[in-house]
Amino acid sequence: MNPTASIALAATTAIVGSLFAAADAAVTSISDPRLDVLAQTERPFARYEKERTTVLARWLVGRVSSIGLSAVVFDDAFEHLFDLSMPLAPAAATVLVYATFAEVLASIARQRPEATARRLLVWLWPLEMVVAAIAMPLSLLGRFVTSQVDEERVHDPVSAEAELENAVTGLEESGTIAEEPAAMIRNVLEFQEQTAKEVMVPRRLMAGIELKTPLSEVIELVAKDGHSRYPVYRETLDNVVGLLYVKDLFDVVRTKKVETLALSALLRKPVLFVAASQPILTVLREMRSKRLHLAVVADEYGGTAGMVTLEDIIEEIVGDIRDEYDVEADAPIQSLGEGRYLANASIPLADLADHIGNPLPTEGTYESLGGLLVDRAGRVPEVGEVVRIGDLRLTVREADETRVTKVEIALEAPEEPAT
Repeated sequence: MNPTASIALAATTAIVGSLFAAADAAVTSISDPRLDVLAQTERPFARYEKERTTVLARWLVGRVSSIGLSAVVFDDAFEHLFDLSMPLAPAAATVLVYATFAEVLASIARQRPEATARRLLVWLWPLEMVVAAIAMPLSLLGRFVTSQVDEERVHDPVSAEAELENAVTGLEESGTIAEEPAAMIRNVLEFQEQTAKEVMVPRRLMAGIELKTPLSEVIELVAKDGHSRYPVYRETLDNVVGLLYVKDLFDVVRTKKVETLALSALLRKPVLFVAASQPILTVLREMRSKRLHLAVVADEYGGTAGMVTLEDIIEEIVGDIRDEYDVEADAPIQSLGEGRYLANASIPLADLADHIGNPLPTEGTYESLGGLLVDRAGRVPEVGEVVRIGDLRLTVREADETRVTKVEIALEAPEEPAT
């Protein structure tokens, strides 16, 4: 063969190999959820989805075969062109041509994966048939390995959950599902790992009613707070004896028996007690089976750690639920500018650290900003009191006798060592 024609043929063969590489780069740049969508509407993608392992095996064999054939033709061309044997020249020429085109085409494929894959899946199909027989053993091996990996994934809940999260992300990025439904699906996945302690209203924020409280005072409290159910306790919150449903109180008001009845006559029993470490999914099942909307969360010593309502559980999935009686809540943390923030003392330390980009100590029993301040001060700090932790200056802005409610946070530059 004419040396010039041989070189052209060798270069073309190397370029064909780079097309296989570009096809591989294109399909691997498309998320699995998006591939599923494309497979439902376009035949080339449907074939790839159905025979993925086989197609990839053929592309690999096609790439290797193209490189090998290119090297052989280059060797023949150089031998006739220079009338001597040059062992390294054909290999160098093949690598140069293949690597150059493979890098350029693969880069284009990654930038426009769907358009590139759509064309190459069609164009390369005849060449796939040429190498199909050679690729068969590799395809069978690939299927066997894939089946073993898939079987392990089925029995690995962590891997399965990660795949689901990746699928949701892919569907969201492709526009198949909107941001809000995607967030709900992620919440459902996280929901299975949450405990009652993570969802509950903590004890210090519980709106409970002492058993001996006169109904007239109870009515005032209900009108002020606006809740529909209240835990009723004897002397302390550690001794919850029943639940008050506001609708039962309204029935008493309508019949004008407020002065003659005691709160104990309106109690609903029994009270559902759950452990702080109990998975929230089992808490939900218990609440459903007993037709209850509120459960008291017990700590490890049998005291009351908090309470969890059906609304709290649902909000973990669908987000915050507000009705006409809810007061618009302040943002848990607000930026005041120049490295200063105003935060609710109830904000979890992990959330605060994420927001301000500064780690906070968590070695104590506290979990909130207010708990950290009480731990460091050894008591409930007063308004205006300052606590310094590392580069943070924490100033109490709102507080009462029992708890801190608002804290100003200032990020201060670390002091330079004296020279």
